[in-house]
Amino acid sequence: MAKKPAAGAPAWMATFADLMSLLLVLFVLLLTFAEMDVIKYKQIAGSVKAAFGFSKQDELAGVVELDGSILGKALKQPTPDTPRVVSNIPPVETPEVEIKEGDSKAEKAEALEETLETVLDKMGMADEIGVERKDGDVIVRFPNEIAFPSGSSGMTPEFAAILNRLVPVINQTEGQVIVSGHTDNIPVSSNSPYISNWDLSAARATSVLHYMIDQNGTDPIRMVVQGRGDSRPIADNSTAEGRAQNRRVEITIEMIDDTGDNGSPAKFSPTGNTPSGGESPGAASESTAPDIPPVERRRSFSIPGNQ
Repeated sequence: MAKKPAAGAPAWMATFADLMSLLLVLFVLLLTFAEMDVIKYKQIAGSVKAAFGFSKQDELAGVVELDGSILGKALKQPTPDTPRVVSNIPPVETPEVEIKEGDSKAEKAEALEETLETVLDKMGMADEIGVERKDGDVIVRFPNEIAFPSGSSGMTPEFAAILNRLVPVINQTEGQVIVSGHTDNIPVSSNSPYISNWDLSAARATSVLHYMIDQNGTDPIRMVVQGRGDSRPIADNSTAEGRAQNRRVEITIEMIDDTGDNGSPAKFSPTGNTPSGGESPGAASESTAPDIPPVERRRSFSIPGNQ
């Protein structure tokens, strides 16, 4: 006597239905990511990582030596967050900045700009690193893809090699040297060691300052550090290309006139007072200056969620 077929759908039908449901979810996700808001995505991703306790170390904990496998090669492929590697930077002899006695501020700036561009051209970096004159000063602009890894204030070896060739040229000049860090308008991730883009940009500028002083002998009295965050964009932050341009470090060399008002040589004054040699006879003496009590400086800030 033949057995009666089991009531209901076959057993394989449940597995098939699960697969179809998963495929539907996958297609919905693909459609969602096709119109992704980068800023919101990073904010959500950071929140999810924080909620589950993931860190960068956790993400890398499972990576093992896979040099001989296809997967190992795939893991080593550069990602959008990986800084572009500048390889084989040739050694360049430090040229002399041709500044003559009596040159004006504009003439000095032109001489420094030409010398820096010559060095960059010999290094093959003239297209990546910008040099421009503005209001009689010289600005050297380094894109972040060369200078720093994403979200980090640790300089890349390539950036250090570039500074080793440019800073000796800058050291031949006088005047303030301002190192300023800049970011795009995307907030730092929630698991970042930096509180905000202001904090990150200031840390990057400080890293450059220390390298210039410690490794290249720049006079510390000339140095100024600025963390600008996303307050000084040079491109539109609504596009990936614009944000890439805004993520940068700038070194501004403030040029000074060779002579003061009375014709004597002017020297850099870190206090911002009248340059030595150009002080007017009627200037107030120290004895007539009012006594100003020192201002107590306090550092205090709170981090949301830790209050």
